[in-house]
Amino acid sequence: MRARTGWGIGLVVLGVLCLAAAAVLAWVVVPQRKQLPADTDTTRQYTGTAKVLLNPQALATGDLRNALLTNVPVTAQRTVKALATDGDAAQVSDARVLNTATGQRIGGTEATYAVDRTSLEAATNVPSGWTVTPHQGLTVSWPIGAKQQDYTGWVNETQSTTPLRYVRQDTKGGLATNVYQANTQAAMIKDEQVLGTLPKALPVSALAALTSVLPIPAEAQAQLAQVMPSLSDPVPLSYTYESTSTFWVEPTTGIVVDIQREEIRKAAIGLPSGGALASLPVYDVTTAFTQQSVTGAAQDAQDKKNSIEMYGTTLPLILLIVGLIALVVGAVLLIARRSAAPQLEPVTPPGPGPAPPQVPPTE
Repeated sequence: MRARTGWGIGLVVLGVLCLAAAAVLAWVVVPQRKQLPADTDTTRQYTGTAKVLLNPQALATGDLRNALLTNVPVTAQRTVKALATDGDAAQVSDARVLNTATGQRIGGTEATYAVDRTSLEAATNVPSGWTVTPHQGLTVSWPIGAKQQDYTGWVNETQSTTPLRYVRQDTKGGLATNVYQANTQAAMIKDEQVLGTLPKALPVSALAALTSVLPIPAEAQAQLAQVMPSLSDPVPLSYTYESTSTFWVEPTTGIVVDIQREEIRKAAIGLPSGGALASLPVYDVTTAFTQQSVTGAAQDAQDKKNSIEMYGTTLPLILLIVGLIALVVGAVLLIARRSAAPQLEPVTPPGPGPAPPQVPPTE
């Protein structure tokens, strides 16, 4: 009997511990895994083609012959790294570099954002010591549990937002992904890092040399030739940015498995009337993940997906089932032990003895 009681108590304790462990996994461990890790440090490689690419180094030295590259292969690299975390907020750097196929660096930018570690949008409570770029919407990636819906993305070149539209499901890198597209309309470039790589003005002679080889329509060429004699020397320039992007996102993890993007920057020529003629493409670059980066991103997504499902579904379910079974079996053993305990007959206390005989009174 005592053994049965011991087993019953042990199973009940085991059941309670299993249920508690399932709750800890569901309410503590899983939420921590469904946010941007504090040790995030991801680099992706890109390859592509520059239809038009202004070479700032050659332009700065007056080498007009090599100042404009057309239809050349390029490579790019993007590194997203968490610099610090504070509760639900993360300070994240987004560094991008563009090189020619020979390794010559053409340009690069780096922005630092404060993002919510769960939604990946702008964080609301940011430590005062962080230096970050104000923004709205998504910047470095999609949230864990990306939905089949539209999102809002941040365009740092123009310091503005753009819609990220959900369009379909597709397989990429062997994984089921959500596909989103962004068509960023032309707007003035405001990012000082980008503007710092572009000339603020050009001599009329240099502008004439460049426009003669730019891939622009004959009609635009004729218009430029007509206004060229009236332009100030040097000619002031301003720039616009536009892009078309497609993203393949593994939804459980929010990891981007591939990106295909075309980015275009155009020079707006300042006219004597005070207006501008925006017709000179100085940057038209199409890039996508290398096959190695697609494979690496898909593997990262698969590993993280397995981890989320293991701690979020599989282990809690196993612990829940084991816990309930242990509780039921333990309770049955304890109840059976109580039912099997010997029942003693109640003892009736002795009642009073027979009354003494009555003696008749003596006369």
